[in-house]
Amino acid sequence: MRLVQVAAAAAVGIAVLAGCSGGETANETLPSTSSSAAGTAASLPPLGPPDLPMPDEAREQTPAGAEAFLRYYMAVYTKAQVEMDSTYLRQFSQECSFCDALIQRLDENAASRHTYDGGAVTLRATSLTPDADGAIEGAFTIDQAALTIHDEAGATVSEDPQATYSCGAVLTWRPTEAAWAMTQWDVN
Repeated sequence: MRLVQVAAAAAVGIAVLAGCSGGETANETLPSTSSSAAGTAASLPPLGPPDLPMPDEAREQTPAGAEAFLRYYMAVYTKAQVEMDSTYLRQFSQECSFCDALIQRLDENAASRHTYDGGAVTLRATSLTPDADGAIEGAFTIDQAALTIHDEAGATVSEDPQATYSCGAVLTWRPTEAAWAMTQWDVN
């Protein structure tokens, strides 16, 4: 009786295996790991300006992803100053009072038809750590080029010298977008 059960089980196993074979080799039927990873990144909806989309590495829920996001956020901030358009700063800020103040200043200057000359921001150094709630917090340093604001006639409204700022930040992960948001930015 035992021999009959073993033979029946073997016959079922052979039948199942035969049904899986369609004549292709495994390489033809199994997805590669590289195409799966690329497919995941490609399936994310784009974020940010069309000519400066958020890079895939900034959409990873890791400290390295948060740092990539911070670099990207500073590039978006610089672009916002050049174009006098706060749209994408708003997209990546969430209940961040300093971010809101920057956005308000930019919007007021744009409404007054002022223009910015200079002011590019570059991230120099970061020290970011995940917290217990899944956010990333830490310190970073930025360099900001000298910024001159001109009125509609081209006269100087204000000037900020070139400066290096020590900053603190809290970044929060937004799972629905698979992206970080700046929720706190402190400048010392």
